[in-house]
Amino acid sequence: MSYDSTRTTITAIGQPHAEFLKDLDNFQPLGSLTLPLTPDSKLSDDWEEDYPEHLPSHDLCLYQNARNVHAAIWRLLCLGWLRTFTRRYPRNRHQLQVRIYLLPADVGGKYIERNSRDWDNVRKLIACLDLSKEAWEGTRDIHDRNSPDIASRPFNHDSLFYLFNTLPSPAPSSHVACPFSSGAIDSLLNKSMGLLGLRTELYDYQKRSAAMMIRREAEPIQALDPRLEEMECPAGGVSFYDRTTGILFRQPRYYDEARGGILAETMGQGKSLICLAAIVATKGHWPQIPPEFSLNQHRKRSQVGSLLQMAAAAANREQIPWRSYLQLMSSGNEDLANCRRALEQTVTTYTIPPPEVRRGRREAYVPPDKTIRLCAATLVVVPRNLVSHWKSEIAAHVVEETLQILELDSNEVVTPLADDLMSYDLILMSKDRLVEEMCLKSSLKNACSCSSTHRCRCSANRDYSSPLKELHFLRIIVDEGHNFSTFGRKNSAVAALACLRVERRWIVSGTPSSGLLGVEASTATLETLGDVDGNHSRLIRAVLEDRRSGGFDDITTASVRRSALQQERKDLEKLGSIVVDFLNLKPWSNSKGNDAASWKQYIMPTESGQRKPKSLGSVLESLVIRHRVEDIEKDIELPPLHNRTVYLEPRWHDKLCLNLFILNLAVNAVTSERIDQDYMFNSRNRASLNQLITNLRYSGFYWTGFRKEEIVQSIDVSRRYLKNKYESGESEEESGNLRKGDFDFLQRAIRMGETVLASPSWIAFSAAHELGLYVEDFPEDARKAWSLPEDQPLAPLIIGTPQLSEAQHHVDTHLYAPNPASGLTAFGETTMAKLWQKVQAKSSQPATTIPCNSHINSPILPQQSRQKVGGALLSTSIQKPMAMGKRTVSRTKPSTSPQNSEKQASSNVPAQQPTRPADERIPTNKPPVLKSALKSALKSRPIEPIDPSSVLSKTRLSGTASAKLSYLLDRVVSIHDTEKIIIFYEGGNIAFYIAETLELLGIRYLIYTGTLSAIRKSAYITTFNTTETFRILLMDVRQAAHGLHIAAASRVFFVNPVWQPTVEAQAIKRAHRIGQTKPVFVETLVLKDTLEDRMLQRRKNMSAQEHHKAEKSLLDDDVMEQLIKNADFIPLLEEEMEDVRRQMAPLKEAQKIFGRVIASTQAEDPDGDLVFPEGAKGLKEGKRKWKGYPDDETGEGGSAKKKAFVGS
Repeated sequence: MSYDSTRTTITAIGQPHAEFLKDLDNFQPLGSLTLPLTPDSKLSDDWEEDYPEHLPSHDLCLYQNARNVHAAIWRLLCLGWLRTFTRRYPRNRHQLQVRIYLLPADVGGKYIERNSRDWDNVRKLIACLDLSKEAWEGTRDIHDRNSPDIASRPFNHDSLFYLFNTLPSPAPSSHVACPFSSGAIDSLLNKSMGLLGLRTELYDYQKRSAAMMIRREAEPIQALDPRLEEMECPAGGVSFYDRTTGILFRQPRYYDEARGGILAETMGQGKSLICLAAIVATKGHWPQIPPEFSLNQHRKRSQVGSLLQMAAAAANREQIPWRSYLQLMSSGNEDLANCRRALEQTVTTYTIPPPEVRRGRREAYVPPDKTIRLCAATLVVVPRNLVSHWKSEIAAHVVEETLQILELDSNEVVTPLADDLMSYDLILMSKDRLVEEMCLKSSLKNACSCSSTHRCRCSANRDYSSPLKELHFLRIIVDEGHNFSTFGRKNSAVAALACLRVERRWIVSGTPSSGLLGVEASTATLETLGDVDGNHSRLIRAVLEDRRSGGFDDITTASVRRSALQQERKDLEKLGSIVVDFLNLKPWSNSKGNDAASWKQYIMPTESGQRKPKSLGSVLESLVIRHRVEDIEKDIELPPLHNRTVYLEPRWHDKLCLNLFILNLAVNAVTSERIDQDYMFNSRNRASLNQLITNLRYSGFYWTGFRKEEIVQSIDVSRRYLKNKYESGESEEESGNLRKGDFDFLQRAIRMGETVLASPSWIAFSAAHELGLYVEDFPEDARKAWSLPEDQPLAPLIIGTPQLSEAQHHVDTHLYAPNPASGLTAFGETTMAKLWQKVQAKSSQPATTIPCNSHINSPILPQQSRQKVGGALLSTSIQKPMAMGKRTVSRTKPSTSPQNSEKQASSNVPAQQPTRPADERIPTNKPPVLKSALKSALKSRPIEPIDPSSVLSKTRLSGTASAKLSYLLDRVVSIHDTEKIIIFYEGGNIAFYIAETLELLGIRYLIYTGTLSAIRKSAYITTFNTTETFRILLMDVRQAAHGLHIAAASRVFFVNPVWQPTVEAQAIKRAHRIGQTKPVFVETLVLKDTLEDRMLQRRKNMSAQEHHKAEKSLLDDDVMEQLIKNADFIPLLEEEMEDVRRQMAPLKEAQKIFGRVIASTQAEDPDGDLVFPEGAKGLKEGKRKWKGYPDDETGEGGSAKKKAFVGS
């Protein structure tokens, strides 16, 4: 061999090292180079070990960074990592062929030290080699340069969404080493055996998922290091190459998969039931002692034990699930108490030695060894609002006494001692309780809650340590586990989980991150046309292909690509948190000194969106248990889902509400000339603009946020601006950023404002902040007293919802009096006088001090700027809407027959005095004499409480001021007797406008909002699902993505189109899920040819990447921003201005007002019909504290109902 003097590290080595390096079998055939020969070369036709001096010239220069590659080769030769052999190329005598052999990283470590920095030279070299067998043998045409170089293999461009939805479905095998786990799997998969203790027959896909959970827990398979990929050697065989670092191994490196993973079956497919099946099948199974603590753990007896003791110790040592055997044997009336006691006393334990203490001057305290007991229990940690859901699932699916269950939710329940915890099979606890139990947020009775230990003055046990820390549990299941994953930091829940010792770990979530969403959920938001079943599979395939690239194809714009990349990186960060912090999956959780793998380096996409070919896919496959859609549909067929958009013609007040926002934007854009901070679309005003756009979307249902004075001021500002421009002779083209037609647009804005101010009904609704109703055949003598506008035309009566409710209550209180309408006029005058007194008091306040349930009490524009652009109108349009009423349980009970329910007294009972509004009424106990009078009066009452010839029987609600509300009332009235309904809303005002009208019609409802306590939320869902009392559930769409099961509902309404498709999809899946027996009909209400119509059309045409970019705000989408900037007024018809009937949104069927809801049937305790969790105390809504939201005297609203209830 001809080595030069620079290779001293090779020539100076000892004999064993030299012998090792001479053995070519220790080197891996890597690849070959073909280079031109110099004319004077005398190279042999046979292989000779040599290195050509002219390698840097000619052909190598065709490669990028040829000089660096040459330096890398020389460096590796000097280190002894390479051996090279040369000869003339057989097919071209003027060519030189070079074979290169590399010393793998896992060979000869004791002879040659490997520096990780030098592996980068290997990576550079491999990028230039021809790895084909033909080139190695010299049979390849030298002009064919299509080398199968591993570095040139295409990167994986498949998106996270595509990889997640194309994972192979579980195919578990019962062939595992542990006979007990094998038996558990067989009990799930073998139909002839069946699973004892589970009362529900599982679908086949559920059986496979539960069996795969046990399979992964019992015997994690050895998987190839995800950093490595197979590389075929040109001389035969394979090596394993890390393309990122350049490290090459001869033998594969394996890591055990996690004992757990992510159960990610799609929403509504029974994930809770799958978990319960796995728990029941493995009841009594024991965890293993961690390998690091397994040495010298056998306890020595002080004396020879009895046969019973030795048998019990052997059973525990062999980890026999004796608890299930004893349960089966106890059915034969055998006394097994001694056996059970002996087994419990000899449960396997292990000892954790104290950490090493650094030596110092002072003698350090060395804590004693800690003994940990193995425990066969499963911890189930869930969000607090899902505790009752899990309890109901257990009650529904698990045979009684099959599992010993402990519930740790309320802080009132003290955690049992470790000895007592050993007897449980399942411990159900909320996430909040877990955090508190680990003393990260101490509010438990037996734990100190002081801010610091040295200032502790309480009598609690400051050294409280949870008994949970003394046990090593079999399994932990974290429901809705995506809430435990964090982006860039650890939260308290992750820290609490780290305090536990658990062998098997599971995250349960259909959406582990926003990118890991089932394709079937994405199709739920698409409108269904024609054959639903036939279109479904085609939709699935189309959505998958559409989202396969993840936004990194050639047609995607740079901004969208950047946004998609940012979103996917966030999703992968969250997934990495689950992998590292919770599942402790190797090699990602390895410490720095123990072959640590960088999640960011190997999993995160590059700036161009490229990923490593197999890393992400292999990680997902090893973690996620999830069936493909087509495999689930083989086992189960959900009722069809019908989704349609209902386009409604906007009515008079709909147009006015929306046009006022357009007026607001028009005045601001033109008078500010679209420059500086005065312009609403200036970047500094982004927060206020977002709130304005949110309010604009809410106004598609109804809006009363603008005041008369604000419109007058905006008109005045616009006129003065135009006057100045006309007097100066300045045209639009000469005025900065003004556009042609801006002056005309401002003129139309002025006319629109004047039209609004000329509408008596709008003035009245705006002043009272009420949603207007239109009533036909109201008692003529009382019309003027109850009319909301002062100059009320003859028909119909225009009145606010609370006021009509007061009139209804007054009449219904006197139904059996000789004249039920007696006193109606006087009561109306009193009620309306109080209303206008409050309105007057509020209007006397300065505009800049309007109270608001928001931190935005005034626009961010300076005072002088507000005067310039119509600050009064701008100031309220950017405020958050008031929280109207916060009573979330209806009190009324409809009375279809007076013989079926107790009513107020007839003419024998004195008429009641006018009462407070419903929410302010103070319950009173009737005296015994009055009660008996009521009972006797019932016997002589007529069938109908109102004489059909009376005008009261003809009084009808004929329409409302909102097209959406009128449509919704028609639909609810027609179907609520046969189907349960979910109405999704955005914005609290919308919910309470709907609730007020439902109350008027005697239709009971529940409002599921974010202000409710977790226990009350649970009670609402349980009540809605299990009783017939409440058939309408009004739900904030933002609360619909937390694992809720509401399959009792088969009708779903969205009162406004939802901007984020994923949010809408998850809301729909609350009803369309396992347990649903009816077809589900979804309707989204949209005002035709309005901004929300264009918003919905834009949303339908957006790609997934564009949705990611604009997930937080519509304004993040450039197209949507331009649509808002260029929005025009909705035309008003002349007949609408003159005819009140043309202004209202009519009901298809006018609804009876009086005698529909009997006053005495209003529940004094509205919570009386709710199904609360057992042991819940102090949860009645009437017993909770009221938070001081503005009422009529200080803020927006028309009655005492506009106080805010805050649940516990």
